[in-house]
Amino acid sequence: MKKTAILCLMLALSLSAMALSKSKVRTYARFLTDRMAYELDLTPMQYDDCYEINYDFIYYASRVMNDVVYGYIDAIDRYYTYLDYRNEDLRYVLTSSQYVRFLAREYFYRPIYSTGSGWALRVYTIYSNRSFYYFDAPKIFRSYRGDHARAYYNNSYYMNRYSNRDRFTGSFRITGSTDMHERRKSDFGTNLKQRGGVTYNNYKNPTANNRTQDSRYRDNSGNTHSPQINHRSPNDPSQPATVTPGRGNSSSQPATVTPGRGSSSSRSTTTTTPSSSSRSTTATPSRSSETKTTPTTSGNSQRSGQNTGTRGGRR
Repeated sequence: MKKTAILCLMLALSLSAMALSKSKVRTYARFLTDRMAYELDLTPMQYDDCYEINYDFIYYASRVMNDVVYGYIDAIDRYYTYLDYRNEDLRYVLTSSQYVRFLAREYFYRPIYSTGSGWALRVYTIYSNRSFYYFDAPKIFRSYRGDHARAYYNNSYYMNRYSNRDRFTGSFRITGSTDMHERRKSDFGTNLKQRGGVTYNNYKNPTANNRTQDSRYRDNSGNTHSPQINHRSPNDPSQPATVTPGRGNSSSQPATVTPGRGSSSSRSTTTTTPSSSSRSTTATPSRSSETKTTPTTSGNSQRSGQNTGTRGGRR
């Protein structure tokens, strides 16, 4: 009995180390979706759907990332299956031109990489201010629990949500592609092994410049749908809501997710955001005001400022 209890405890601890908490999954998914809305000009409906898709991907991927970092081949294959599901779902949501831009941005298309001792989101190396958001939180930010994930649908939930739209028809899958080896090397290094191996995946990536942010750009990001996204009522998205200055501009500061460790305390950073009245009298800055550095598809970007977290239980 004592041995059984010890084994159950060890299993519970290992499972908790492999997954993120719900709050950290939301934080990761919101930040990634916020930057996609900024760069891809998402509509409010696309914004909410992309958040759901990113939430599901990060939730399921976090459950295998410890083994991915250690270099286990079966875990890496499972990760790319989840990534292909996510990218296919996004193909149903985005227009063809949006998806082409999505594929060209490594930090959107292949968002997770190994830091050697943990894993991280690439988008944090491009946007270094992790407490700043261009847009309000998605309407379903608190309520979504993975109801539209692939686990509950034979095909994608998003397949028929957008009618009369041109859809990207080119290649997007990583599994089975001719350059999968190079992409896997860029994401997780070259130290692959079967179960029971001892070689550690110590791959690290070169450096790249971070992109600066300015809170004055929050409602002037260049996304033509920014007013609709930011001024929606939680109960009725067709009605404008009262805009509270600084809403959504604080979040837990992520650090590197390290395999086998428990969760650490989150550091909260508050960013002051101009009120809606002050924004209305300010000239709209152009998107070129930001210094933008887009990493190449070879994975040559600095991996900084990621999240430490554990996940227990089902959403």
